[in-house]
Amino acid sequence: MIRFAQIEPTTRCNFTCGFCVGRHMPQRDLAWDDFQAFLHAHPDLRHVELQGEGEPLLHPRFFDMVAACRARGILVSLISNGSLLSDEMIDRLLAADLRSIHISLESADPARFQQIRGGKFAKVEAGLRALALRRDELGLVHPNIGLAVTVLRDTIDDIHAIYRFYHQLGLDGGIAVQQLQGMPAYARSYAPTMAAQQLGDEMTPRFNAMRQALAQGAPVRTAEGFFYFALFAGFDPARQTCPWLERGAYLASDGRVTGCCFMKDEASAFGHIRADSPQSVAARRHALIAEMEAGKVPADCAGCPTGHAVARARSLSPAR
Repeated sequence: MIRFAQIEPTTRCNFTCGFCVGRHMPQRDLAWDDFQAFLHAHPDLRHVELQGEGEPLLHPRFFDMVAACRARGILVSLISNGSLLSDEMIDRLLAADLRSIHISLESADPARFQQIRGGKFAKVEAGLRALALRRDELGLVHPNIGLAVTVLRDTIDDIHAIYRFYHQLGLDGGIAVQQLQGMPAYARSYAPTMAAQQLGDEMTPRFNAMRQALAQGAPVRTAEGFFYFALFAGFDPARQTCPWLERGAYLASDGRVTGCCFMKDEASAFGHIRADSPQSVAARRHALIAEMEAGKVPADCAGCPTGHAVARARSLSPAR
């Protein structure tokens, strides 16, 4: 039963992050008919994340998407680069009844921020500060406001400044961190200098310790405040399959349905939301689940830490 979905409104973006595969994809907006078809096909949706390889707020019908979800009682979260947070945009976002808004950044140092993202940190900071202030002035409980950080080899120590920045602005949506994605569909788009930013096995323990410390020091204020925290809540690879395959889905901007946001190749698609039957899409999903539960890493999941963890746990299970 699909309860969580990440929907990619667009691949267009006004930033130029070197690790973003979206800059190497066709630049397009999700068709409204595809969006509606996806909602119709998944009546049990509980939480939707509007985010993908582009800047979601650039989609001309972004707020229509939010309204359509909220009309069905679906929680809606957003990850943005924060560059479009004008006063008018802030008022619209706060009126839209979003559950959480997370802003992506890798460093709180303006020069390093611009080098990585191609944007201006001062503008993002001002917009983020104004968003939090306006929300509190209105006495709103939501949206939770937090940060989403891709940790690079050269910026792993910047997390300390990011943590201070988070608390200085009075944010409460948590700090979500992830390593630079190493799956083939991503890695092949990296320039050599970006590929060298992978943390590597020797830095993984440090990354995991940092993630645990952030979970304790920058907790989410309300339950289900962040899409990924909710999706992976209580996840244990020894007892569960991949949460994405078990209860999540991804709708790409071209209408393709996949198991998660990391499946980028055409061959990884379960089908097109309007061209293929729900039964054929579900069959492809269940085939991957069966492989994983048999202790194998499906080809579509190669390089994914979650897929490898589940497959390894199942292969070591005494029941096998």
